[in-house]
Parts: sequence; structure tokens; C-alpha cells
Amino acid sequence: MQCDATEGPNRLQVNWGGNRFHLESLTSAFCADDPTIDEESPTAGFDTYLGTGTGRVNGVSGATISFTFTDAGEPDGGVDRANISITPVGESPIVVSGTLRKGNHQAH
Repeated sequence: MQCDATEGPNRLQVNWGGNRFHLESLTSAFCADDPTIDEESPTAGFDTYLGTGTGRVNGVSGATISFTFTDAGEPDGGVDRANISITPVGESPIVVSGTLRKGNHQAH
């Protein structure tokens, strides 16, 4: 994904408990550099990505998403964070927040 929502490609997939969200349209994007976070190598000039969009949950379009990803180091370090809120059509929001136990966000 880009720091400018109008630039593509913009792809995001979130899987949880047998469900799937696929981003269809990124509606806003903002990149920030928090001086208390070190994204390590490669340096990107930012470490925090905030975005909103629309997509489909389990094949049904019209869901919304808002998210914040922070890149605070290398894989499996327990320091990268994700805050995600997905609202399927006609349902309450599903909110997930915490540090990654495996994997990596990498700003670049």
C-alpha cells in the first residue's frame, strides 16, 4: 500500500477465525514517523501507517476497515503492532489489536 490512497496497487487481506476480508478500495492513507519507534533497516522515513477502506468479508462487498500498522523492527521481535477494525455489512465491528507474534510489518 502507498501513503497516498490514490496510488496503487493497494492490497490488504485479513484472515481470522475462518473469515476473510479483502480490500477493494483504499479511501485514506497516512504515513507518520514516530520518533520513539525505530523501523530499523531498510529505513523508510515512516514507521506508522494509518488507513481506511472498503472491501468484502467472505465475498460480500460493502464492509469497511480502519487500521494502524507500526513497524518497530525485524520479524518475530514482538514489537510490530496492528490495530484493525472491520465492520461487515449489517454487523458490529470486529476489532483486533496487539503486537505480532509471528511475521513482520515492513515500511518501505
